[in-house]
Amino acid sequence: MKRFTLVAGALAILAVSLVSCRKEPLDMVNPNSRICKSYLQQFETVWQGMDQGYVFWDKDTVDWDERYEKFRPVFEAFDARPANNPVTQSEYWEAYTGLFEGLLDHHLTGRFYTAKGIPRGACEAWVSPGQNDYYHPTGISYERSLQLDILQKKAIPGTYLESDPFSYAPLDFPGSYFCLIKGKNEGELIAYFRFTNFYIMQLYAYHSALPNSYTAQAPIKAFYGPRYNEGITAGAGYANNDSVVGLIIDLRGNGGGSVADLEPIIGSLAQSDTRVGYTRVKEGFGRLDYSAWSESIVKCPSLHLNKEKPIVVLADVTSVSCAELATMLIKSLPNGVFIGERTYGAVGGLYSGGSTNVYHDLFYGGCFGDYDYFDNGPDPYSDIFSYYVYTSTFHMVDKDFNDVEGVGVKPDIEIKYNRKRLESGYDDQLDRAIRYIRVGH
Repeated sequence: MKRFTLVAGALAILAVSLVSCRKEPLDMVNPNSRICKSYLQQFETVWQGMDQGYVFWDKDTVDWDERYEKFRPVFEAFDARPANNPVTQSEYWEAYTGLFEGLLDHHLTGRFYTAKGIPRGACEAWVSPGQNDYYHPTGISYERSLQLDILQKKAIPGTYLESDPFSYAPLDFPGSYFCLIKGKNEGELIAYFRFTNFYIMQLYAYHSALPNSYTAQAPIKAFYGPRYNEGITAGAGYANNDSVVGLIIDLRGNGGGSVADLEPIIGSLAQSDTRVGYTRVKEGFGRLDYSAWSESIVKCPSLHLNKEKPIVVLADVTSVSCAELATMLIKSLPNGVFIGERTYGAVGGLYSGGSTNVYHDLFYGGCFGDYDYFDNGPDPYSDIFSYYVYTSTFHMVDKDFNDVEGVGVKPDIEIKYNRKRLESGYDDQLDRAIRYIRVGH
């Protein structure tokens, strides 16, 4: 899944002492600078990095000290194994899965590697403990194809536009889909817009370097106008067209991405700056060393909706991260409503320098480690046990101080995913959105 990322410079952290219930505290080092040469060193560095930098300790129910006592002997035993009885991929994965099991952070992902040069060979463990008991049994692409087939049949002929997702060295760009749907009365229209991830500003930034077939993005321009990087352009896109009486923003299956999209793409649906919720960060190495709560505001650009038309956001459990923030924003508008099902529950913000070489930063938390040690070849890193933990820097709550992490954003009107109905040609969530705009409830 995608995640939203606030890109910033990295800051090294000095070693400090850790208060713990264990008799002998670990040697405290920056978890990004520690070069691990054994299973046990890797485990202790990862445990320590989470202990001092994880942002949800006051909400999480996992006993992190108990996890240390339980799994330290496991990794110690791995080091003691003879070459003729190597640690298997499955054992390695099970150990880290057990260490992280049940943690609240739904962005949390860990990648762990054994050394390439050890006689028993290298292993990889890739774990992501976030779970939802109602996650769809089918894939996102399968569901989207069904939903888009149904959408085309509802669209006014000649108005349906699509631009499928694509990748370009090695950036991922969103797919986008647009159409017009008949309103309640003659001449009234509903404008529908859907996109697959929050990398629209990335697309705009690279438009001069990419083939025109990639950058045309007719669906985005049809909804917002050609200057979509600035918000909704009056008179140029359908969102501000007087004949359009309501808008549907479909974020089902949107895996998140960059918060740079929020202001022009979602903030322009508002009439003014909008408080989405509140955030706080770590301000020290102690588990409960938190900052004060700060407002999370999405600014409304100068180019925005001219009228308070009803806006429906469609979202579901496959709406993740930045898609959830967008859902929270639209839901909080006086003319906004959220229809669908509870979202995934991964809204903790990420502050990093990219996928590698990221640090426990000036907020004393967030991503740490560097799996480039493993990826850059056997020399000089053949004896390195590399690691990378991708975890939230910001703890976020909604505007009423309700926790969203691990819970998801709750819909105003719940319409649950129904695979059989979709396969029969009925999109109940979309139908309810159309009905809401047509009749007002």
